[in-house]
Amino acid sequence: MDVIIPTRNDHKHLNRIIGVLSSLRTIHEIHVVDNASAPNVSARIKRLCRQHDLCRYHFCALPGKGNAVREALRHVTEDVLFLDADLENLSEDMVMALVDKFQDGHDLVKAAFTRANGHSNSSFVLGQIQRVLPGLQLRKPSGGIFCAKKSVLDRINIPNDWSVDLSIAVQAHKLKCTIAEVDIGELVDKPRSNESLSQSKHCLLKELEALT
Repeated sequence: MDVIIPTRNDHKHLNRIIGVLSSLRTIHEIHVVDNASAPNVSARIKRLCRQHDLCRYHFCALPGKGNAVREALRHVTEDVLFLDADLENLSEDMVMALVDKFQDGHDLVKAAFTRANGHSNSSFVLGQIQRVLPGLQLRKPSGGIFCAKKSVLDRINIPNDWSVDLSIAVQAHKLKCTIAEVDIGELVDKPRSNESLSQSKHCLLKELEALT
């Protein structure tokens, strides 16, 4: 299994995240996609990636998580574990809970979790999903931590922006893929500003409306 970690300026916890992943036999390559970070941050991310044998550095000049994901998928041949770059407390147990569930034979497995900072992007769209896609029973449909088969990702239209995680889940559901969810516990990540959360809400609801 390969890993894709898109990041725009988040690098503080990358070394630890890559270290956790590198200790797991099931992980073969780690693709860190620098999504138009500031030049000084890009230099740090590139230097960090060079310190780990399994890590591959990619640069995506077009801002937007979807753009970064598409860039990474150009280099991936195996099934994929998607992770965020700002996770402070990612552990081997968290990763393996997700991977083990995926290896039961599902096409897509999303991580359910609570955030120590209390923020939840998924709460913006849960009500609408339950109305228009009642068969998609996920606590964290927009979460960025999940495993997906490469064969499924190849059939999905990856959007440009930061609604990509929700879009993949909705499109996989519409393709009648088998989807599961596993609780990995509490995550510590960076807090989001009210402005950022508001922008995220608008983006997610717009994407969901377009897909349904």
